[in-house]
Amino acid sequence: MISSQLQWQPQKINENVLTRVAVLTTTLVWYQAPFTGIWFACFESDCEVQDHPVTMLTRFDPGGFFPLHGHPGGEEILVIQGNFADETGIYPPGSYMLNPEGFIHHPYSDEGCLTFVKLRQHGGQTRQQVKTNIYELSWQSGIIPQIQVKTLYQQMDFPEKVWIERWQPGTALSNIVESEVKEIFVIEGTWSDELGNYPSGSWLRYPPNCSYSPSSTTGCMVYVKTYAKDATRFLVGEEFQHPFETSA
Repeated sequence: MISSQLQWQPQKINENVLTRVAVLTTTLVWYQAPFTGIWFACFESDCEVQDHPVTMLTRFDPGGFFPLHGHPGGEEILVIQGNFADETGIYPPGSYMLNPEGFIHHPYSDEGCLTFVKLRQHGGQTRQQVKTNIYELSWQSGIIPQIQVKTLYQQMDFPEKVWIERWQPGTALSNIVESEVKEIFVIEGTWSDELGNYPSGSWLRYPPNCSYSPSSTTGCMVYVKTYAKDATRFLVGEEFQHPFETSA
């Protein structure tokens, strides 16, 4: 439930990708966005939410909408609750979209929805668009028998990899060391490591060379993303204008 009436102001939140971060949904601060019925709760942002990479939850009140706008640097959307919609269709829970640079749309939700969103982190004119639903994809065997996977995005010449993992109850690993930046968003259940327990809605980021021991007592399903620490995180150029700011 949103209790804050704070207006979003540009700020830095967990912007250093070389630091370990763990954010529980209960500790998030909700900010009212400058759009009808839209709220932001940021896991990470860099200076200005409209001009730099950002990872956040976006909540639509019933009838909430954004004006027509573009996505320099692209966007990722994972629908958590309710139905997200734009002019291309209606997307129920589990819908995953990677909209590449140059994509424009007019998002809205008649009934309200909650989405996990990553903005301005997917630059490149040749990046492929992805539209799927994590609940409709088939599980594949992972390297570890107790963990199954569903690939969401992997493309030659781009550093990011995105997939879903399902951990069986009681799964535990020791002293994992990542060579890249690794992000976790907990979709269902509880993910744990030696520093705490992270229920659904939590977001974590492990930097390269960070040793950790993940586990899940009850089982969980998580979104996972990896990328090289020196991967260029797209910055919006001064020449960019949103479609609704230009004169036709």
